[in-house]
Amino acid sequence: MKIISFRKRCLLGCSGILLATALPGQATSLDVTFTANLRETTCDMAIEGGSGDGKNNTIPVGANGIVSLDKIISGDSAAQATFKLKITECPSSLQSLKTTISGTKSAEKETVILNGNATADAAGALGITIARASATDAPFVINAGSDTGRLVWTSQEINNKEVPLVATLVETQTGQGTTGAFSALATFNFTYE
Repeated sequence: MKIISFRKRCLLGCSGILLATALPGQATSLDVTFTANLRETTCDMAIEGGSGDGKNNTIPVGANGIVSLDKIISGDSAAQATFKLKITECPSSLQSLKTTISGTKSAEKETVILNGNATADAAGALGITIARASATDAPFVINAGSDTGRLVWTSQEINNKEVPLVATLVETQTGQGTTGAFSALATFNFTYE
């Protein structure tokens, strides 16, 4: 059995302006988009969701890219964006596919990619998680060193040639989220056999 590793780079950018307050009665809107890009590799993969060519997609988070801070704090589905990783071309002998999600990990939560926006108006104590759409409460560990934290595709997902995922905006520290601009970068690393 031969194991071949390769990397796909995926830009997961949630960019926009977070213009909300923590109080639901005073909540305003949060403008966020989620962008994903892939590079060519041996096993062709694609991103489905949002707009783009499957290699460079922009996926809005929230209704039309707008979500309020109170929705993020409460864990509302309005603070989520769904997308899929798809196998577009792979050897029929593919039996195992594992995906490690790399990025700038939060010190507080190992499943959160930090806000990469360094401007003066950047959102604070917010990040993004990535999980299976069927298990949004079990996000993947960022920079996972073992299979327990990474996306290990099931045989059904391999046969279906896709895995539905969800990106969720979350607080990195409870009650500390602040409004502002947000963007995040993740790299999907694929290992298959």
